[in-house]
Amino acid sequence: NGHNEQGMKQKSLFYNFLSVFSNGEFFMPKTAKTIFNTTEKSNFILNMTPESYWKFNLKILTGFLILMPLFSVLLEFMKVYSVPGMALSITGVFAIVFMFIGFMKDETPKALYLPAYLLGGMLIWGLVSLYNSYFYSISLFGSDGRNEGWLSLFFYGSFFLLGAQLGTNENRLKLLHGMLCLGLVECLWSVLQMLPIGFPSYYRNLEPILIFNVFLPSGLTGSPIFLAILLSVLLVFALIESIFTENKKIRLLDNCCIICFSLTAIRTQCLHGIIGVILAVAIALVYGLMQKNSKKSAICLLISLLGIIIGFGWNYFSSSLNGTYAIKEGGQQAVPNTIECYDGAIIFEDASYRLAVSGYYVKNENNNPNGSFDIESIPETYAYLWKNTLKIISRYPLAGSGEDSLVYPQLYQNPQIPSNPNVFDRCYNGYLQIAGTMGIPMLILFLALMILTISRGIQAHKQEKNWLCAGVCSSVIVYLLLMLFGAGSITITPIFWMLAGMCISFRKQA
Repeated sequence: NGHNEQGMKQKSLFYNFLSVFSNGEFFMPKTAKTIFNTTEKSNFILNMTPESYWKFNLKILTGFLILMPLFSVLLEFMKVYSVPGMALSITGVFAIVFMFIGFMKDETPKALYLPAYLLGGMLIWGLVSLYNSYFYSISLFGSDGRNEGWLSLFFYGSFFLLGAQLGTNENRLKLLHGMLCLGLVECLWSVLQMLPIGFPSYYRNLEPILIFNVFLPSGLTGSPIFLAILLSVLLVFALIESIFTENKKIRLLDNCCIICFSLTAIRTQCLHGIIGVILAVAIALVYGLMQKNSKKSAICLLISLLGIIIGFGWNYFSSSLNGTYAIKEGGQQAVPNTIECYDGAIIFEDASYRLAVSGYYVKNENNNPNGSFDIESIPETYAYLWKNTLKIISRYPLAGSGEDSLVYPQLYQNPQIPSNPNVFDRCYNGYLQIAGTMGIPMLILFLALMILTISRGIQAHKQEKNWLCAGVCSSVIVYLLLMLFGAGSITITPIFWMLAGMCISFRKQA
């Protein structure tokens, strides 16, 4: 009888085990919320903590910093212009998903609702522009090689909101240091382009002005102008961090960035590099002196001056080092050593010879109803671009010509873009570009968002006296100032939106 009782108890325990196993309680105790009786791991979104949400946001934004240069390397060798757009799309889709997760889980602070409404208004008005555009597909996806259609605007807004939801200064610093490392990669690639060793570069020659063996750097951004803007934006943060950080390793990274960014930006031989570096150094120096940190400010100034001097020296002697020559009426002529800015030639080299999204430059093009200009005159070049963009704005003040479609209202003799000399796809004023492609209401929404971003960044700095906030806010300001004669690109614009998101989120939020 004892054996029977013991056997009955064992059977009872066995049946209880089977019951627990069959109900799933053995593997998944009911300690967390689940959806549709699935496992806890499959419901990571529902059970996500704020800290894990911030880390996911950081990973997505860092993913862009890794994928974009990697995909751009393929572009340099394979000449497939849609490849960088794939990097933006992959990370952009994840950014959109996690942006919505933040709202669904109430992780997004209420202080970000107003910026989100402004972004929503921009997206809605972007659809109006898309509907009224010349070509739906181009306004949706962007032209091949540019890829700045309505979808890109959606991705930028998502990067903005994810950048605003990193949660801690530690996460913000990780992303910012990732940006600095990206800048160093751009500089390394640029050095290989600047040397006359046959490394792949679209700016070895400047065909619009028939000058050859110039070897201008563009890094992996697509244009020397884009590279100069990116390095100037990152330079001001590197300078401010170097002045205030107590970490010696981080200061060493910053000092390397200061000299490399200054040198390479100057070597791009465009106004954006010269003015951008001067702006960055001036802002950092003034801020450092205001915070009574004159010794470290002076050190940073000397380091940046070293980079600037090397950059200008390289510019001056590059003609003899590279064997630069020009094709003139009398034939091939050596270009004497000089310091020159090639803004006009870079603009048309990028758009017409690299991507074929604009017409070729033709001097004294009398058939063009938009007029003609001297591409070697920087004032004439920008005046021509801005004047004709203002004409487009006057024709389409509300909806614009459509995203990425500034060139189409200018076509005058042939539907093929290259058959219309001197037409352009970027006017090199970011604000006129927005108004010309998406209308004046879109420009108003963008300016409202930027004013809100900068004002909150300044308020946060007044509250917390945080140099990190000052560094990020200064980077955003430098970008916005350079956009007065600059242009966006999928290789650099997402970085600006990440910085703007961080700038707006330093203030204590409800």
